[in-house]
Amino acid sequence: MISNITIDDRVESQNAPKKLSALRFTIWRLLALLCTLSVILFALIIFKTYIKSILLWLEKQDSLVIAVTICFLYILVSLPISIGYIILVVATGYLFGIAKGLPLAMFGANFGLFVAHNVLKMVGHHHSIYRYTQNEMAQAIMRVITGPLCFKIVLCSRLTPIPLGLQNTIFAMSNVSGKIYHIASLFGFFPAQLIGVYVGSTLRSMQDVIENKHISSATYIFAAIQLIMGASVMLYLGTKARKELLRVLAEADDSVKSPGYLIA
Repeated sequence: MISNITIDDRVESQNAPKKLSALRFTIWRLLALLCTLSVILFALIIFKTYIKSILLWLEKQDSLVIAVTICFLYILVSLPISIGYIILVVATGYLFGIAKGLPLAMFGANFGLFVAHNVLKMVGHHHSIYRYTQNEMAQAIMRVITGPLCFKIVLCSRLTPIPLGLQNTIFAMSNVSGKIYHIASLFGFFPAQLIGVYVGSTLRSMQDVIENKHISSATYIFAAIQLIMGASVMLYLGTKARKELLRVLAEADDSVKSPGYLIA
């Protein structure tokens, strides 16, 4: 009995640091997400005049110019030189609402992905780009991406908070199937796009921003609650997807090392 208690205590003591580390990681991610949202709101307040000018300019353009502008911005955030994909998704919903914003976000993100993927394939071996793939997560993905779990790996990675440009660089440097890559990305992008566009559409309407209409406190409170709920859902999805990605990578790594896979 004493030995069993000792073994149990030892196992518990070994697992305790892991649980504490996971809790700290979740708290830090939540704080980072809240800080990001605070920066966005702060920028909207500080640069209100400039944002209003951009919104006015976009509103006066025809559909083609608006679509080209949005697609160009999605290309930029798909490269490792810039960040702000989720901010752009929220801005798309903020500008165009759910009905127009969601299809535009889906098209823009996947078009930007297509362009970035081909550009990164051409310049990916340059030192400034190649260094992004020299980490444990990137090496694990590149090692198993051509296996039978390719679709699941890409899908799960798109749901994680790993920066989009970094993900695209890793996949561009691998031998991933183009067809599987784009289809999995389409489905993987959708949850965050739906939430982001919805949150953006609820912040305030285009007309309220342009005309500076009075907005009641209840409206701000309701928008804040929706914003927090949307951020919480994204955090939950990201946490679950990261765990699933690690599990799939481990499973794929085992299958790569198995004799049956090597013979095939």
